[in-house]
Amino acid sequence: MSDPVAAYRALGRRFSQARMAENYLFRPPYPAEVYDTLLELLRGHPRVLLDAGCGTGKITLGLIDQIDRADAVDPSEPMLGVARTRPEAASEKIRWIRAAIEDAQLDPPYGLIVAASSIHWMDLDRTLPRFAEALADGAMLAVLDGDAPVDAPWGHEASAFMIDFIAAREGQRPKWWKTTRERLAEPVLMHPGFESLGHRVTAPVEFSQSIADYLRCQHSRATWSEDHLGEKPSAEFDAAMTAILNRYARDGMLTFNVQTRIEWGRVTEVRS
Repeated sequence: MSDPVAAYRALGRRFSQARMAENYLFRPPYPAEVYDTLLELLRGHPRVLLDAGCGTGKITLGLIDQIDRADAVDPSEPMLGVARTRPEAASEKIRWIRAAIEDAQLDPPYGLIVAASSIHWMDLDRTLPRFAEALADGAMLAVLDGDAPVDAPWGHEASAFMIDFIAAREGQRPKWWKTTRERLAEPVLMHPGFESLGHRVTAPVEFSQSIADYLRCQHSRATWSEDHLGEKPSAEFDAAMTAILNRYARDGMLTFNVQTRIEWGRVTEVRS
């Protein structure tokens, strides 16, 4: 019998691919409300951030002007390579660290630890105790999810195609499939080592991008990695999605709302 945890971690390793990292730049930005919330959580604690699974650095770079320093950790060199090309990435306040968060050399105490969707790819039984030790007294872990269209007009049609596409490749329909709206309604992190103290779903923010850029955004997600799908299936995916999206575009542009779920809480050293 296959190990579902190992299979899930294999999905996470797709983010080490260079094309995945390049496509990450086509993901919508987090709403400003995300950064405001994170700064609220930092209040009264050392203004030091651990960005765990930082990817291309959206969280670190969005906060760096208002904090003292940040450790931005990611196991993917291509992700960090893209991060280093972005404005303010050369700040002396940032340590870009290539390592799995389970093994990274940390420099605590941190006034806030943030993990975006990267939390799903971590060994939580190892990682959460590390976070507990690294956080300053009373400081919290914040986890995020949501940088995809919410209730987009093409959502049902596109989802139906995507589910059929996966079913044709894998021989069964994906039981894990959820809409962005459904994901926003569910906790990002449930683990005995995490005590949730609150959450917030940001107000909708409108975002526009071309169909081509929208498709590159899709290819930044583990399921639709071009290296995983292969060249021909990727082209077939793009052609079918383009046919759907063309019906909703205006002058070649798609406009949709983005929302993010933010959860925060205490981390303990309890192991599951």
